[in-house]
Amino acid sequence: MEIASETLLTKSEGQDFDRKAAEFDRRNLANILVSFANADGGTVAIGIKNRQFEGINHLDAHKINDFKQVGYDLIRPALKVESEFQKVIVDGKENRILLLTVKPSDEYVFSNSKDEVYLRIGDESKKLTYKQIESLNYSKDIRSYEQKTVDTALLSDLDQDLLERYKELNHFDGDDVWKLLFSRGFANRKMISDDSYVYKLNVAGVLMFAETPDAFIPGARLRFIRYSGMEPGVGENLDIIKEVSIEGPLPKIIETADKIVKSQLREFTSLNIETGKFETVPEYPKGTWLEGIVNAVTHRAYNLNGDDIRIIMYDDRIIFHSPGNLPSIVTVDNIRTTHYSRNPNIARALVQFGWVREFGEGVDRMYKNMEAYFLDDPEYLVTNSYTELTLRNNIIMRYSRRKEEISKITNYDFTKLTYPERAALIYVYEHKELRPKEFIHSNSKLHPSTARKALSDLTKLKLLERHSDAPTSPNTYYTLRR
Repeated sequence: MEIASETLLTKSEGQDFDRKAAEFDRRNLANILVSFANADGGTVAIGIKNRQFEGINHLDAHKINDFKQVGYDLIRPALKVESEFQKVIVDGKENRILLLTVKPSDEYVFSNSKDEVYLRIGDESKKLTYKQIESLNYSKDIRSYEQKTVDTALLSDLDQDLLERYKELNHFDGDDVWKLLFSRGFANRKMISDDSYVYKLNVAGVLMFAETPDAFIPGARLRFIRYSGMEPGVGENLDIIKEVSIEGPLPKIIETADKIVKSQLREFTSLNIETGKFETVPEYPKGTWLEGIVNAVTHRAYNLNGDDIRIIMYDDRIIFHSPGNLPSIVTVDNIRTTHYSRNPNIARALVQFGWVREFGEGVDRMYKNMEAYFLDDPEYLVTNSYTELTLRNNIIMRYSRRKEEISKITNYDFTKLTYPERAALIYVYEHKELRPKEFIHSNSKLHPSTARKALSDLTKLKLLERHSDAPTSPNTYYTLRR
């Protein structure tokens, strides 16, 4: 794992990285490496204490070798740990940091010498229960599909421009691209004699780089469907505004889907009750839909080829449908804090391409963004065969607004109005008419007496019109003055 020396101090400890002091206990190190191998792979940097370089040169060679051999000595089955030294300066003198890296496993569930199983979740190595270990074993079987050889796929089937971008991202300037693809988990190597071997692309390699992955892996595409209204309708009532089938390597599928969804998004003008100013807000918080696209593509169970990834857009919601249930120990209840990649090599490459910022942070960020816009939490529906994420945009409140009503309201300086007066205008603006009791119940910040005074004052200002068949009629209601 290539990490610049300054990055070793600044990089956040998380799903695929940890830093430890030179005197760190070897058995605890084994637990961290086990957790990385059972999750997405990762690197431990040894020789950093309190985010300061201390180096490892003061350790004897036997101690350093013990660190390098921990995968064979304390992990079952034996785990291959790649080691390298990173030169650093400590107290004006050259020193070294030891980097120990493991790849994600699609074949084994690793344990320590006590048969304890750990899984990396965020920046912690969590010990798993028996039931969680069973779930992890099942997910490993599905994960192994990513590494299945695709015998009929050739290098000439790959998108050469995309491959060149990937070579640049990895600072690869060699002539044999097989070496890059194999080292990153996108190709398999098969010995054909004692001194020769051949490379073959695997499922991950085809999905990431093939010009037409669907030719080799049925269902490796994404469908976008935009309906008019809030229900799909049937027969002659079927009202599809836009339908697109998106094919190609995964980075380009994500890029195209993002552009299509953006083209269908709307902006709404809303009145901020606190400031009294109109603000233009997007239908969904920026990035939430992209997170939905990326997760659907990254964590799809590609071994289930009877279904497609689908993005289904209605007036009031957008649904991301991905074949396969939630992977491993991830559940609807812990999805904000627990991460497990069904396709770890694909996930890691998408991080490099910039579509994923940090492992495990996207879902929590999506929740926070929706909350910041006062929208409902993301909703998950999980079955044995698919996972669906639904984002709701609260259009029921927004959709009825009309330009002529907005212009009528904006003729008055709202900064001079009280909060109850602003709230009343917002309510009648969105509901067309205001009945005092319903209005008071709609806002917990309103006191009945101040609410009624606001309605009276707005009527005097000729911003509201009162409709009543008697001075104290229970059927009294208000509308915007026209």
